[in-house]
Amino acid sequence: MNHDELSALADPTFEQYFLVSPEKLQMLFDAAGIRPDDSVLEVGAGAGTVARHMPPCRTLTVVELDSRLIDTLRHEVPQATVVQGNALQIVPLIPHDVLIGNLPNVVTEALIDILPELPFRTAVLAAGRHTDFSRLQSTFDVSEVTTISGEDFRPPQPSVSRIVRVARRGR
Repeated sequence: MNHDELSALADPTFEQYFLVSPEKLQMLFDAAGIRPDDSVLEVGAGAGTVARHMPPCRTLTVVELDSRLIDTLRHEVPQATVVQGNALQIVPLIPHDVLIGNLPNVVTEALIDILPELPFRTAVLAAGRHTDFSRLQSTFDVSEVTTISGEDFRPPQPSVSRIVRVARRGR
């Protein structure tokens, strides 16, 4: 799928910006530490620009709220189980070792609140510059991987956000 097609799919009411930068995708995958025997869950999968490049893993499940993108995901990421629905409701139901998320900032904030209840090893999340992860620091190691903005996305994202790694201590 080319960049113009991706831009045409994006719905601004869903704050959709699809990560396409090969360098930033590699940084995201390196931070996730995906192993061949891992179950990976991606929320906010959009048009599949992340899932399409996912390192080998045992299972890949992608979740997208926007029903318009479900057929695109099935076509672009045939190895994945595609689920349409609300990430906050679905994440607790699907076992996963690694969680990857590119959600609107308000949804990421709500996701952070439920992370301590989930049995994952590592989460790598796109978050706003001011998203507060401090409430996780008693249970998780939290580190910024990189910033992402503008041309890292299709369509270009007008703001600067960041990729944050959240790793459960002792795993």
